[in-house]
Amino acid sequence: MATYTLTIPGWHPARLNHLLTGHWRPRYRLKRADADTVAFYARLGGIPRATGKRRVSLRITLGYRQRAGDPDCYWKSLLDALKTAGLIVDDDRFGVDLGPERATTILLEDVGPQAL
Repeated sequence: MATYTLTIPGWHPARLNHLLTGHWRPRYRLKRADADTVAFYARLGGIPRATGKRRVSLRITLGYRQRAGDPDCYWKSLLDALKTAGLIVDDDRFGVDLGPERATTILLEDVGPQAL
């Protein structure tokens, strides 16, 4: 089973509280920007599209005096971006297994049977 590491410098996914407030257009732009960023760095890193279930772990490194969000606030936009980029099959319990690490380095591991 393969493991892939996706490191995106100077970036973190949109926080959930930014996705739940206001008009739909800013939310769309935030999610689209996250999806484009993840897809770009995945292509740059040569990470293949998912063909089965993958475990996703997230480590976010904050800058000096940067405040951390809630432990779960980054997952919604990140999982949607990974699905849009084809790095996970789906963002439900059948397509992704959330790793224990909450800390943006993204680890992707093939864990399920591979579809042909």
